[in-house]
Amino acid sequence: MIPAMHVGGDYYDFIKVSENKLFIIIGDVSGKGLAASFYMSKLQTMVRLYCNEYSSPKEVLTKVNKIMYESIERSWFITVAIGLFDLEKKKLYYCRAGHTPLIEMNVNSILHYQSKGIGVGLEKGDIFDSSLDEIVIDLNRKHSYIFFSDGITEAMNEHDEMYGNTRFEKLLIENSHKSSNEILQLTLQSLEAFRTKSPQNDDITLVVVKYN
Repeated sequence: MIPAMHVGGDYYDFIKVSENKLFIIIGDVSGKGLAASFYMSKLQTMVRLYCNEYSSPKEVLTKVNKIMYESIERSWFITVAIGLFDLEKKKLYYCRAGHTPLIEMNVNSILHYQSKGIGVGLEKGDIFDSSLDEIVIDLNRKHSYIFFSDGITEAMNEHDEMYGNTRFEKLLIENSHKSSNEILQLTLQSLEAFRTKSPQNDDITLVVVKYN
């Protein structure tokens, strides 16, 4: 993650719950400053607790939302995406609460997983729970699974142009044969070259998982 020049609200985490199961979490608080940092710290604590207690991303999000709703200001919310990689079953269980879609990428194509869900803290229970849609994805060899924040696609240059999804996806496809770390570094280099002299106004978070 690359933080902007302020106390930001992006976060990501890796939580291994067994030899073959790994949770990946990415989140983004709607605001900035110390309050955003506080909310994200609390979210991280709750997510770590419930990932070790419950077996699905949807269950984790429903439990976390109930607690976060009681403490978060009504004008705030947090977008979160959770993926559970089950290497024994060769499945990815994915659920998102208003966050940017998961990308699955192979050599020459990209898939978006835009499962339903509203941000954490927007509603205390029934509507939030019913809005969530957990999907099951078959893990494919040599495919990459990409979690990211909107700090990438919404980055601006000095001409007030946005980096955008098209530019991001073109870069991903052109480098799909490379390692996860190479894809990560090339994305950050591309963003820096695009922004030139423009300041970074939002946190940038990117997690690339290549399934081999």
